[in-house]
Amino acid sequence: MREPASNKEWKKWGEVDPLFGVASWHGKQKDGSNPWTDEEFYKLGESDWQDFLRHWEKYGLNNESCLEIGCGAGRITKQLSAYFKEVHALDISDNMIEYAKKNINSASVTFHVSEGINIPLASRSIVSVFSTHVFQHFESLSVASAYFAEISRVIKPNGTFMIHLPIYKWPKMSRYFSFLYAVIGKIGDIRALARRRLMDLGMVRPIMKETPYKVDFLYDELPKFGFDDIEISIFVTKINNDPHPFVFARKKG
Repeated sequence: MREPASNKEWKKWGEVDPLFGVASWHGKQKDGSNPWTDEEFYKLGESDWQDFLRHWEKYGLNNESCLEIGCGAGRITKQLSAYFKEVHALDISDNMIEYAKKNINSASVTFHVSEGINIPLASRSIVSVFSTHVFQHFESLSVASAYFAEISRVIKPNGTFMIHLPIYKWPKMSRYFSFLYAVIGKIGDIRALARRRLMDLGMVRPIMKETPYKVDFLYDELPKFGFDDIEISIFVTKINNDPHPFVFARKKG
């Protein structure tokens, strides 16, 4: 699969505003009314990780090793390094990785710059996989499927993943809703293409395209890659009371 078009804006965020690109709170951009400081940014990661960890441990978690997909500036990576014996932090942005390296001094972390989709790790080399605020920005569901296939390759039998992504489920008799949603999605794709062209010309800030996931897609797709015990959990993060939907799954032994 070719490099996803959505990689372009993420790399741009790494250049212009890595902290806001990861945590896009109102007024927290570089030129905003209250821009992120490093201390605030990583404190946010500490708080969120405690919320995430509680749910992952309840599902079942091994702290031997972890792959983080889309580590960005290391908001959560810093916390992973204190919990897991070995961490592989993956991102497509050189600038994001460099920012993370400056703020994370841990022998347990290895950073990887990737072109996306292909995970630069050996098969069956990782026990746990984590990602937050990343899958929501993929160009399409086909990109997500390619990542799930790669996760299945690198994760060990009985290993688990915890991945944040926006989900939806239409009520019964939903043909009308599905059609309308598909039309809205196509319009969004056209707008994203136009804004990328303007971004290339330096006329607008990078976009944040959102790709939602139908519940049925997850339960249909993940078993194809050898995952079972699929669960969806939605909970709020304490720091801002914001609902976060996550999907959990286990690689068949």
